[in-house]
Amino acid sequence: MDSVNLTHVEAPTQTPPRSVFLKWFLNDIFYIAMLVLALVGVVFRLPVSYWVILMPVFGVITIAEGWKHFPDRKERLGLLYRVALNWCALLLAIYLLSNSGVSGVMNLNATALSMMTLLALGTFVAGVQSRVWQICAVGSVLFLAVPGLGWLDQSPLLLSAATFVIVALGGLAWWLGQKRTQA
Repeated sequence: MDSVNLTHVEAPTQTPPRSVFLKWFLNDIFYIAMLVLALVGVVFRLPVSYWVILMPVFGVITIAEGWKHFPDRKERLGLLYRVALNWCALLLAIYLLSNSGVSGVMNLNATALSMMTLLALGTFVAGVQSRVWQICAVGSVLFLAVPGLGWLDQSPLLLSAATFVIVALGGLAWWLGQKRTQA
């Protein structure tokens, strides 16, 4: 009698496809974090120590994201030196702005906006040095946010109206989506 050798064949497991939003979010999490951290500092008018801590964090992100764009050790060390010097120069600028002679002239809003301007400049330059366009884009968005935040800070009524319009448009989009799914 022949013995029958039955082997168990497993079907290949399929992982559920990730959404486009989730892929984008996971791929660009560091850039999103850079934007959020900078905007939080301005909105909540955090002290100078926040910005001093934030700059090395931005430097580490820049080096980590730019590392893969430089193939050999010499170029990677060059990246490390350039980015470190960039952020050290900006830390020196922060020190000069927070010095007692200058800080007495600037109010809390001006200090936060000037810190964000320095951060935007440093982020853009670090993005160019590390050859990462997303970091350049973060720096550009931060540059554009500085006058926008300064203007909105002067116009609370406009900010309230803009918030109302955004909520109304979101409600309209939700209502139209519900109507479409029912049809």
